[in-house]
Amino acid sequence: MELSIAIVHHHRLLREALTLGLSQNAFPIIHQARDLEQLTTDIGVINPTVLLAEACRPLDKCLECLRRFRCVAPECKVIMLEVPNQDETILACIEVGGISGYVVEEGSFNDLLRTVRAISTGESICSPRLANLAFTRISTLANRFYDSRTSEISCLTRREQDIMEAIERGLSNKEIANELKIEVSTVKNHVHNILDKLHLQNRRSAARYAKEHGFVARHQTHAS
Repeated sequence: MELSIAIVHHHRLLREALTLGLSQNAFPIIHQARDLEQLTTDIGVINPTVLLAEACRPLDKCLECLRRFRCVAPECKVIMLEVPNQDETILACIEVGGISGYVVEEGSFNDLLRTVRAISTGESICSPRLANLAFTRISTLANRFYDSRTSEISCLTRREQDIMEAIERGLSNKEIANELKIEVSTVKNHVHNILDKLHLQNRRSAARYAKEHGFVARHQTHAS
């Protein structure tokens, strides 16, 4: 990555000190701003690849400003400075603010240099504790998603599940009727009920739903 760094901090002295220190380490600083609102206004003139942003208080307002900034500069990597060294706070900065790196409140200038270097090579610096927490959070979200999909599938009758499996295999209504030994009109009624229960538009979306969410695999496991 060809670096061009912008710095946002409400203290002018700290902005200038960071500019001096980073410049002495061959990191080009192209812009300084007192807050994210000012930087968002200036973004049409500048085009930073990395943003060093103060974790100002209240943090929720700061993250909201950061979201707005990322809407106008989605490719810019964000490193948040002076982040409280609390797991949930750091995760919130990553999840809500979409940051690529951070330096905690008690972090040093060398910590910042390591973080900037990592970001410039497409990497991130993450403590083992935070990595474990992030994996736990991802697992929790994945389980919630799976549980919600399982709940949707459970609302289908066994016959509707059989028809969903047949739809995923690409069978027509007539072919499904022959396979299940029921009337074509009955198949049509079941398909209509399936689309209604799963909030789907057509047979194609039903087949895609079954494939994307592993419905057939779960149904076959249940049947065996």
